Amino acid sequence: MLSTAELDLLLDALPENHRVLATLLRRTAARVSEGLQLKWRYVMEGHVLLTAPTTKGGKKTRTVPIHPQLAAELAAWKQVVNPDGNPDQWVFPGRNPGEHLTRRGFDHALRKAATEIGLGGISTHSFRRSFLTASSENGIPLRAIQSISGHSSLTMLAAYIEVSDQAKNDCVMNGA
Repeated sequence: MLSTAELDLLLDALPENHRVLATLLRRTAARVSEGLQLKWRYVMEGHVLLTAPTTKGGKKTRTVPIHPQLAAELAAWKQVVNPDGNPDQWVFPGRNPGEHLTRRGFDHALRKAATEIGLGGISTHSFRRSFLTASSENGIPLRAIQSISGHSSLTMLAAYIEVSDQAKNDCVMNGA
C-alpha cells in the first residue's frame, strides 16, 4: 500500500496524461484496463460508470462517485483531449487515432516515475490496493468498499486489504 504522501509524489512525477489516469485509479479503485477503456460518455456529473464490457469478468457495470479532485482533473483534461465533447472519444487517447492509451505505455511511465522518486514495488494495481486498504483503515464498511471495487465476494476483497502493524496493535489494545 502507498501512503497519501507517496501517492501524491508519484502523481506529481507522472506526465499529464498518465497523471490523470493515475488519479482516476487512485480515486475510484478501478483496474487499469477499466480506466484505459473509459469513454467520455461514461464520465458524468458526480460519478463514473465502469461498464460491464470493460470490467473483469464483463458481468456487472459499477457506478463510482467522483472525488472532487478527480472531477476537477477530468474537467481540465477534457478541455485538452476532447474540447468538442465527443461522447465516444477515449478519456485517455493513445498515439494513434481511435485508440486508447496502452497498458504498457502507462506501466512504463509509472515505473519510470516511481524509480525517479525512489519508490519500489509499484505496479498499475498499487492505486487499487492503496484505495481499498485506506478505505478499510478509515472504517468504511467492507460491503461499501466491495460495491466500489466490484469484487464478487468479501473473500476476494480481503486479499487486497493490507493490515498495518498499527492496526494489529489497535485491535489488541482496543478489542473486547
